[in-house]
Amino acid sequence: MLAADPPLIDPAAYHCQEAAEKIMKGLLVAVAVKVPRTHDLEILAGMVVPLFPALASRIDWFIPVTEWATVTRYPDFEGGLGAGVADITETLGNLRALRLAVAEAAPLSSL
Repeated sequence: MLAADPPLIDPAAYHCQEAAEKIMKGLLVAVAVKVPRTHDLEILAGMVVPLFPALASRIDWFIPVTEWATVTRYPDFEGGLGAGVADITETLGNLRALRLAVAEAAPLSSL
């Protein structure tokens, strides 16, 4: 998406938010916590961090990304995304780091 000309910022941002959301919801499922029907990463982070405190800083980094779920689908809702290729690239890097940290903090063999 980012390699397109012009880069497809909105779809990339939306999928970044979705990836962070799914990681957090997956952690809740892994410890048998009922997953709320929400896209709000702050709510999800508030549930995940007490259960996985070692992931706190990585999880909390994604809280501002919550708006990417709505702004990208409803452009007039909040006045625009305001993200660029660098923001998406940074978020992708943080998603990779979170995924690796999750694998270390909650290996499948321990679930």
